[in-house]
Amino acid sequence: MIAQSQFETVVSRANLAPSIHNAQPSRWRLRGDVIEVAVRNDVILPAADPSGESVGLSSGAAVEATVIALSALGFAAQVSDLWADAESHHWAGHRMGARIALSRGAVADPLGRQLAHRFTWRGPFGAEPVRLLGWARKNMVLVVDEPARRWLAQLNDAASLRILRDPAFRAELLGWMRLDADHPRSGYDGLSLAAMRMDPKVARKVRLGFGPIWRILDMLGRTAALTAEADVTLTAPVLACFNRPAAETPIASGRAYLRLCLEAAQLGMAAWPMAALSDDVQAARQITKHFAIGPERKLVQVLRLGVPIGGQTPRARRPLSELIGS
Repeated sequence: MIAQSQFETVVSRANLAPSIHNAQPSRWRLRGDVIEVAVRNDVILPAADPSGESVGLSSGAAVEATVIALSALGFAAQVSDLWADAESHHWAGHRMGARIALSRGAVADPLGRQLAHRFTWRGPFGAEPVRLLGWARKNMVLVVDEPARRWLAQLNDAASLRILRDPAFRAELLGWMRLDADHPRSGYDGLSLAAMRMDPKVARKVRLGFGPIWRILDMLGRTAALTAEADVTLTAPVLACFNRPAAETPIASGRAYLRLCLEAAQLGMAAWPMAALSDDVQAARQITKHFAIGPERKLVQVLRLGVPIGGQTPRARRPLSELIGS
């Protein structure tokens, strides 16, 4: 039903979805009228994501991007979420995420236009007001008042520092940072200098500060200044606390997460995930209590949202040869 060239177009567009550390863990294969989406077992982040929840969330975003890309070609998609019973759906070297059965007759999803325009923004945001009128989600708390945003910014700095004190986490993060402009993977995956809005001189300091001299800096009380980003966080006019049902699989959460990001792009906003706030148990507990997010729900992500100062940053993306399995 779907031609190989169409399948490759879908995969290229679907891989524009966001992923943890821009690791792009999802892989696709075509089985007749079914597309399977899975996570490669060797693209995991044991320090940053020991439970696999963030990789699953990334895969869920890729699944939803696949559905959206298929709709642009007139294909309807019936998604079977396989994350919870991955062991019964075998793809060697992979953990299954979803199986997508195709049929004809779909109308193009209007959010598909935003797949190429959505991007993460590490830098400061502009002072102009953002368009929030009519944008409401039951799974999102929009924080716009200055005291609450300041509280979240300070909480993020504290949580980030706690996480970065883990040497395994720092080593893993450095492994995904492309701190040299000529890094062999800088155009394919990971966190490039352009995406991080980082000057090469600062990159050299980060390599040292997160690496061999961290312990010395921490003993001297200098690491808080090295990792703090509250000033940049506070330029974001909106902080969004994205939450989902606690029992939901990360595939389902990731699908909803991508739609949130595309809706923000449709409103002219870019986003930066403040992952420490959901990854750090203490911080996540404080946020859910502060904003009355009940125990039946989980905090998936906190996002900085606003109009970026500057154009779209280049996105490193894996070639099709690394994305399509057999």
